[in-house]
Amino acid sequence: MRTLIERLARLPLGAVGLAITACAVMAAGHVLLVRHVHETGGEEWPQWVARLTIETYWGLLPLAFLALWARRRQGTGRLGRVGAALLAFGPVTALLIALAAVIWGGILGRGDLPASVMSLESLFYVMMLGVLVTGLAFVLDPGVRWWGAILIVGLLADFVMPLALSAVYAVFGLLLLVSALRSHRGGVPVEPAVQPAR
Repeated sequence: MRTLIERLARLPLGAVGLAITACAVMAAGHVLLVRHVHETGGEEWPQWVARLTIETYWGLLPLAFLALWARRRQGTGRLGRVGAALLAFGPVTALLIALAAVIWGGILGRGDLPASVMSLESLFYVMMLGVLVTGLAFVLDPGVRWWGAILIVGLLADFVMPLALSAVYAVFGLLLLVSALRSHRGGVPVEPAVQPAR
């Protein structure tokens, strides 16, 4: 586990920002696609196809947030560790559902997963709580308070407007990418040194 965390911490910040931006675009595309299908009476993509393409943001976005936490884990203390543990439910749940959907729908040809299996999606609420807790941990870390503010605003905005989360996280990803590019050119660290653990 420690090796995985260290690998996440070493991911370039620009790559993490790019991943967050791509996930925001996929999330927006998913919302717009479902809206279009309902308005036109068309047919939705097979579940297993969607899980391997446009819906991969369910697992990639919390993984990107975990990479941010891994960079700042010593400065976010116990609250950060709790948030990270909750965030981990996202990638694990997304992977389990994707594998089940591929086997059930793609290989066996039985269509969408039954409702009993899809109840696994409720674990994504645990991941959302992880976004909130991790955001609070970042707010308490003087070096990256703005990370925390954006994580929390993006999550809460999703309950107000369907595309708000995508807009906020797209901006967040782009800001991380620009910060990483500037620091690479100027030799200035993207974020200050990690604060001591609480």
